[in-house]
Amino acid sequence: MKRLSKLFTKIAASVLLLIGGASLAQNQAQASSNLGEQNVMSVAWYQTSAEAKALYLQGYNIARRNLDQSLQTQSAKPRAIILDIDETVLDNSPFQAYNAIHNKTFPSCWNKWVKYAKAKPVPGAKSFLNYADSKGVQIYYVSDRSADQLAATKKNLKREGLPQADNQHVLLKKKSDKTKEERRKAIEAKSNVIMYFGDNLTDFNDPKSTSMKDRYNDVMENANQWGSKYIILPCPMYGSWEASLYGGTYDKSASAKSKARKAHLTVYNPKKNKVQHKTVTEK
Repeated sequence: MKRLSKLFTKIAASVLLLIGGASLAQNQAQASSNLGEQNVMSVAWYQTSAEAKALYLQGYNIARRNLDQSLQTQSAKPRAIILDIDETVLDNSPFQAYNAIHNKTFPSCWNKWVKYAKAKPVPGAKSFLNYADSKGVQIYYVSDRSADQLAATKKNLKREGLPQADNQHVLLKKKSDKTKEERRKAIEAKSNVIMYFGDNLTDFNDPKSTSMKDRYNDVMENANQWGSKYIILPCPMYGSWEASLYGGTYDKSASAKSKARKAHLTVYNPKKNKVQHKTVTEK
């Protein structure tokens, strides 16, 4: 009887160990695919780092000098600037923070946030845009917010004292728009566009494809434009760069996205004492 009792005890212990191991493995798998948790640091950097603020101020300070230089010469067409809105003019990081904390992804709550219409300007934007406005520059806000968010977007821009927030200057994405290119060309046809502003490559032009290689090549092909005609601003929270990690599509599971994110890292291996090059920029 004692032997039988010991046998049952061992079996029970083994079963509990297996269950515990499976539970631990499941929890580890869930943690590895918690994309919101992975994004916490990018949102924290964007919201709290002095460096993020400095980069915005640097971008808009450069833009003001570029504008002053342009004003020294005659222009046959009205001068204009084209800006993205999100993370270029308005700071949507509170929305990103909610998603990070609650493990949500776009477009969860996005429309509600836009209608809230209380996003604050990024550092340097308001001062520069009002200066440009005072110099007679046409300011075009070209965003991929959907067209049905126009009223809320204009309300937000006006509430924050940002100029030219009207139907002629706030150009959002229509159902027929694939990219921003058509809207940019319409502005370029009637204006002397002296600068473009954005936090994503597609705010300036359309790279050949969404691949990391073509995005990198696009940057290098336009190397002389950065800081002169192209003013790029920081956004580590999202963007086309992320889609390139997933092969150009977000239509993947959370675990697949998590795996893809890690697979593209350039990693130092202390055991082999070498760096494993993964990204196209390292070649």
